[in-house]
Amino acid sequence: MSDEYDVVIVGAGPAGAAAAKALSGSGLKTAILEKQPLPRYKMCSGILFPAALKFINDVFGDVPPEARCEPQEVRGLRGLLSLENPPIDLPFSAMNAIWEDPDLPQNGLNIRRPELDLWLCQQSDAFVIDNCVFIDLQHGDKKLVLKVKHAGEEREIETQFLVGADGPNSRVRKTAFSGFDRGLRLIPNYEEWYRGDIALEPGWLYLFFDRSLSGFMATIFHKDGVITAVTGAAKGESAKGYFQAFRDHLERGHGLRVKETVSKHGIVLNDMSATEKYCLGEGKILLTGEAAGFLRSAEGITPALVTGMAAGEAILKSVESGRPAMDFYTPATATETERCRMVHKLNEDVAGFNMFTRE
Repeated sequence: MSDEYDVVIVGAGPAGAAAAKALSGSGLKTAILEKQPLPRYKMCSGILFPAALKFINDVFGDVPPEARCEPQEVRGLRGLLSLENPPIDLPFSAMNAIWEDPDLPQNGLNIRRPELDLWLCQQSDAFVIDNCVFIDLQHGDKKLVLKVKHAGEEREIETQFLVGADGPNSRVRKTAFSGFDRGLRLIPNYEEWYRGDIALEPGWLYLFFDRSLSGFMATIFHKDGVITAVTGAAKGESAKGYFQAFRDHLERGHGLRVKETVSKHGIVLNDMSATEKYCLGEGKILLTGEAAGFLRSAEGITPALVTGMAAGEAILKSVESGRPAMDFYTPATATETERCRMVHKLNEDVAGFNMFTRE
């Protein structure tokens, strides 16, 4: 690892990979820092919605076989608003009309996030440095000085630009904009993976909104013969408490029979996008994806790709023109901000409430 780069990107997810892809071939020395060893798991449905799939196909190429899982095609969302009501099907082929893009795929793609994220990062000329934790930031005379811990050793890196692409609990955001996170609503989520049986057809992302099952929403999806069950809670509530209620409901109402519990994970989301509290950055620090607050309701891969690419392109324009990168990045993200707002509104219309605020 070098002590100096032109651009440092923190986070090796789709947002960081897209930023690196935009910078690729520019001559700017770019590094992607990832705190975990790669490939690493990221709690996510791992479903590429049609817009994300088209973006990846157009910009990165075809998703490789090792990043795909079965069933590969995901037809859309199947929503259960309450315990009493029948499910509502929202096929991707019908929802595509919202975006007025006739070239969108008719279905989504079921993927493995560890393999997908690593492959995306490898499609640029950035140095990908894993097991490297971003710790702190200082403003030098002409450059940013980052304190990191790589393979257990603390060291400093100088960079002209810093891109925070490190997710909803962004360390870059909390360090560079220390007061921003005050007042954000935190939403813990918990998931378990099972081998077993359930009377829910594979090839759909199931959404459960009944308040007895979740303080956020609960989901079911299938990957390579594994059933993943997820639920969330509002601040001060127990995600695991809701999860037990959700599992009981799945056993009683949908025939869940668990033969083996494969894995358990947790994550904490926030309400930035749902309440339009975005943090794009300032000066030579740009935030992208969920670090900036971008979510199309609970779908984060598409806005991560779009805003990551916009951040990389803004840096290129800044270098070429001598103007601040935010002069280019802020207007470039306006369309995605509107699309996030649109999807939140559509989900509120269907569910009858904002699932992030439960209002």
